[in-house]
Amino acid sequence: MPRDVVRAMPRYRELAGIGGELVYQYTSSIGHDHAIEKHVAYVLATHLTHLFEKDLIPREAFCALAPVLLSMLREGNYIREGYEDVFEAAEAYLEERAGSAANYLWLGRSRNDHVSAALRLYAVEKLVELAKGLTRARRALLGVATRWGNVPVLLHTHQQPSQVGNIACLVLGWEEALSSVTQLALFATKLLARSPLGASAGAGTIAPIDPERLAELLGFESVLSSTYASGSRLDVALAVMVSAMFMAEASRIASDLITYSSPYLGVIVIPDEHVATSSAMPHKRNPVTLEVLRARAARVAGYALGVLAIMHGLPYIYNLDLQEANPLLYTALSDAVEASMILSDIFEKMGIDEKRSRALVERYAPVSVELAEISALREGKAFREAYREVAELLRKEPLARLAESLLGPGWVDKVLELRKTGCTRHMNLGRVEARIALDERKVSEIEERLVSSRKRIIEFLEEAWESCQRA
Repeated sequence: MPRDVVRAMPRYRELAGIGGELVYQYTSSIGHDHAIEKHVAYVLATHLTHLFEKDLIPREAFCALAPVLLSMLREGNYIREGYEDVFEAAEAYLEERAGSAANYLWLGRSRNDHVSAALRLYAVEKLVELAKGLTRARRALLGVATRWGNVPVLLHTHQQPSQVGNIACLVLGWEEALSSVTQLALFATKLLARSPLGASAGAGTIAPIDPERLAELLGFESVLSSTYASGSRLDVALAVMVSAMFMAEASRIASDLITYSSPYLGVIVIPDEHVATSSAMPHKRNPVTLEVLRARAARVAGYALGVLAIMHGLPYIYNLDLQEANPLLYTALSDAVEASMILSDIFEKMGIDEKRSRALVERYAPVSVELAEISALREGKAFREAYREVAELLRKEPLARLAESLLGPGWVDKVLELRKTGCTRHMNLGRVEARIALDERKVSEIEERLVSSRKRIIEFLEEAWESCQRA
């Protein structure tokens, strides 16, 4: 680390007379703090606004700081190498541009509560992106179900043909999984939308600030207790867990897409944008984006475990160990958002080979359970007796021939029509549409709240700055 950069650090480090270049290099988070750069600027702008509201900062100091923070909000790029973290970089940046006025900004706060607020803002923002990606993917699946819903398809258990389903049954199963993840993401945003500001280092501050007002300015819904606010990352860890759970489900969907698009089944046609050929075998269509998605799902699972391991056993309140969980959060959420976009794009562009799908169903005819159920229901037999009879018949002739002889021509559609639950011929697409629309509204409300609160802070600073210039 260059010596002149170290000397540019905020002076409180020098006043304490501790630390050194090796310590700065080893403990610095500046390499990954770019992820929350704009969120830190917003938290500082919120704090400045409140200090001015409460008349806790001289007007002259506010007038010097307001344009600098507006610049940080609009442009960012205030982080430089050589600082322990984004807050030290921000402090130095403010001192360089606002002079001694910057010293007033640090009343009634700590890096502990402010970094917690920035992480919460980041996590909420990313979860909103994820939820938007999920609702987009779910809409695309609804479109697939609407267009090809009644096309019969082989379903599998233990990688073996098990039953006759239809495309709606297959893709709406995926939609249901993504719906569950959407609910988890929305729930996580509610826990994260609780403000830690005012907690300071963990016991609060004697400065007469109002935590409820700070929460309102920040666009949060409520306030946390001070020790939990600064010393816990449980709510942030939940965002990582949601990412890991989504990625686990996404990896399973990816495996289904790979299986159903393989030359051996060929039911689903993966769009060209998501395949690549081999460097040696030009006939290959490798599903590369889905393969990378599966690998990243494993990575995110590791990050989730890593976050829990870092938190495990730590005493309250704040410990610098928690800083090391931050890059895991950033990567996990970014991986999840990107995966939702990949799935959305595939769902919107993929095709279904209807003839091939029906031919596979007719070839394998996995209707043994249906034949046993039909016999049990029509003849009043115990199911296990009917099961034994079907098993004995299967020793004499193939299942496809048995289905044809017992159910007659068109047996595939007859089975789908007879089935009372599960993959019925007419899925309730209206119910799926309604729940997607509801989640879209919820996501929009959260996004609107965040955008409007940030806009209010910027407008306040702009108007106050104009007043400063007129004075």
